[in-house]
Amino acid sequence: MKRLAKFFTSSKFILFLSFLCNVIVFALFAYYLGTIFYGIFAIVGLFLCLYLISRSNDNPAYKFTWILAILVMPLFGTALYLYLKEHKGTKKQRRIWQQSTFKNASLLEQDANILDNIQKHSPKAYSPARYIEHTTFLPVYNNTSSTYLKNGEEYFNALFNMLKEAKNFIFLEYFIIKPGKMWDTTFEILKQKARDGVEVKLIYDDFGCLDRFEDKLTFAKLNNHKIMTVPFNKLGFRFNQLGNYRDHRKIVVVDGKEGLCGGINLADEYASTDTPFGVWKDAGIKISGPAVWNLTVLFLNSWELASKETVDFEKYRVDYNSNEKAIKSTGFIQPFGSGPLNPEPVHRNNYIKVINSAVNELIMTTPYFILDNTIKDAIKIAAKSGVKVKLIMPGIPDKKWVYYLSRSYYAEFIKSGVEIYEYTPGFVHEKIMLADKDIAVVGSINLDFRSLYLHYEDAVCVYNCSKTIDDIYEDLTNTLSSCHQITLRDVKKRKWYEKFCGAFIKLFAPLM
Repeated sequence: MKRLAKFFTSSKFILFLSFLCNVIVFALFAYYLGTIFYGIFAIVGLFLCLYLISRSNDNPAYKFTWILAILVMPLFGTALYLYLKEHKGTKKQRRIWQQSTFKNASLLEQDANILDNIQKHSPKAYSPARYIEHTTFLPVYNNTSSTYLKNGEEYFNALFNMLKEAKNFIFLEYFIIKPGKMWDTTFEILKQKARDGVEVKLIYDDFGCLDRFEDKLTFAKLNNHKIMTVPFNKLGFRFNQLGNYRDHRKIVVVDGKEGLCGGINLADEYASTDTPFGVWKDAGIKISGPAVWNLTVLFLNSWELASKETVDFEKYRVDYNSNEKAIKSTGFIQPFGSGPLNPEPVHRNNYIKVINSAVNELIMTTPYFILDNTIKDAIKIAAKSGVKVKLIMPGIPDKKWVYYLSRSYYAEFIKSGVEIYEYTPGFVHEKIMLADKDIAVVGSINLDFRSLYLHYEDAVCVYNCSKTIDDIYEDLTNTLSSCHQITLRDVKKRKWYEKFCGAFIKLFAPLM
């Protein structure tokens, strides 16, 4: 009885109930008003389809999925589109985004000499670096050190050490935070630091952390410990497109001097200490130096959006011009991030730039592989052009239906010359792209529609940083040695229900 009561009062059930109520209301209207009402919705659906076709900037895959849903189920499809449609936000949202963009333009200034040096010494890196700077105002830096963290153990050791050394402020932004050893350790350090006068801010995604803690007031209670905490895009009874835009970032900034990002959330399975999916393979990157300012700005953008507060960004800027703080390093570093309110899909386009830069070898790791035609074609063209393209995927999936969908793409890529590997010991959650040991992207960005179009994401681009890139390449090579290469024979041997599920779910892939 207690479990039943817990279920009926859970956030998931309330969310489902609110959406079901919306559907029932439409169904009752249709029942009482009969075919006339249904016919009106069919006409509205037809005009909606024409509207979708006329939107030249929309992704064709989105158009096809919505048109299919609306034509097959005019009533439900139209209602669903109005709730979950992919667009660039309300006027208020766009205004907030524009204000953040203008603020970033004044806070972030690209050193022209650095771009000149990239063009001279790293010509492959110039195009993606310039694109990111142009679309997000987030500059590329030199004299910033970077350390690749090849697993959860290394990541959490770095995190705990950074937090313990904090003197002025700590910023944390995570999609998922779960109870366990990693959270308990982090919480104890944060409490102590807050008592010592360190400013602590924490952003968590309200959907990503849904029902993670038995105590529903866990995050609210953090404020009692002087840990300033806000949910990103708080869920409510109104089920609309705002709920589709999630904060998938993983950002840590300490004193504006050191930063972390990658694919690792604040939960035990990311340290591979507690997972039903075998070995959990994940990765992150630590940076120290002036490039941390990009992560600071990204975090404060999220804080303003989530808290509705106005923040003095300059308060958190670190002056790296003094000799004692100067860091000498080779190569270039560019932390960046974007979101669904940006006029263009920056993360997708940057991946395409990196893919197109590869001449000899391209290695990619992702837990989910659900792509639109643009990035699909870029990968296949690279393979057909002589680039040795390797894709590393999970051997043990966390979500079976996503696994079936991802595998439904295998045949066409293998036929194009792409080598696909599945990680036999467990689940690959890291998101890495490495081109020719020249450019690496390490961050939170999956190769799927949600990450590329609907989520707020972040990553670090590493250009010609030999030590970091060598470490990434060595780790990917070691991972490949624990993988099984998928052949066309393996694809044909899939169970019939897996093939059916993959083909059916592919129709709705853009909504996932």
